[in-house]
Amino acid sequence: MKIKSLALASTMMMLAPIANAHTPYLKPLSFEPVSRDSMTLDASFAEQFFVPEVAISNAPFEVEQPDGSIVPVETVVNLKTRNVLEQTLEQEGTYKFSTGKRLGAIFRVYDLNGERGSVRGNEEPLPEGAVLTEHFQSVTSAVAYVTKKCPTKKVLAGTGKGLEIVPATHPNGLFAGDHFEFTLQYEGKPLAEQTVTVYFANDQFSEEADFQKLTTNSKGVASATLDKQGLYLLQVRVKEAAPEGEAVPLYSYTTTLTLEAF
Repeated sequence: MKIKSLALASTMMMLAPIANAHTPYLKPLSFEPVSRDSMTLDASFAEQFFVPEVAISNAPFEVEQPDGSIVPVETVVNLKTRNVLEQTLEQEGTYKFSTGKRLGAIFRVYDLNGERGSVRGNEEPLPEGAVLTEHFQSVTSAVAYVTKKCPTKKVLAGTGKGLEIVPATHPNGLFAGDHFEFTLQYEGKPLAEQTVTVYFANDQFSEEADFQKLTTNSKGVASATLDKQGLYLLQVRVKEAAPEGEAVPLYSYTTTLTLEAF
């Protein structure tokens, strides 16, 4: 299926940062359950946070437990607009919930007589005379941390795989006015001079202009100011070379982290 010029879409993304391309998220019912031994989370692709639009299909939902063991999420119910996850919290400490690495659509972007267009997939030929400018596959992931009773740090370490927001500040127990420091890493190495967007996304009525643009320093470190009570979503988009032998030369990564400030 052809998608006509992307120029307008790109412009709209810059003008309306909350209503941009579908972005994955994980949203726990509670980030710090007090009396529950189980946890429920919502997962979805959305343009406005946290209003579910499209369920995340073919995602290997997983949870890293406080002892460092990684297991599939016990229950995943796939609906049209969202996924509902449930997990028993047997251990005390901090859990890391993740959609896992999800490979998405392949796109070939081209220039034809000064106009930009795109073809989805590798099968359909480009229009005659078109010059290929980009060829990539989307790779998405979303993360949220949940703490039962006492916070622990084992799951905060990066895996060294793919694009990751690695917390330096514990992501649970944050309050309005706190700073959340993190390192942006790709394959375990810090990513310097990269943009991280931080949305204040408390509900569907959040203002479109209510966001921060951060830039990581030379060590890949940045710090978000959580100046209000409510939910925040950190979003990063990065293009990197795909592993040798893949169907595309580039992977277009999008990863998010959901936080709450009390």
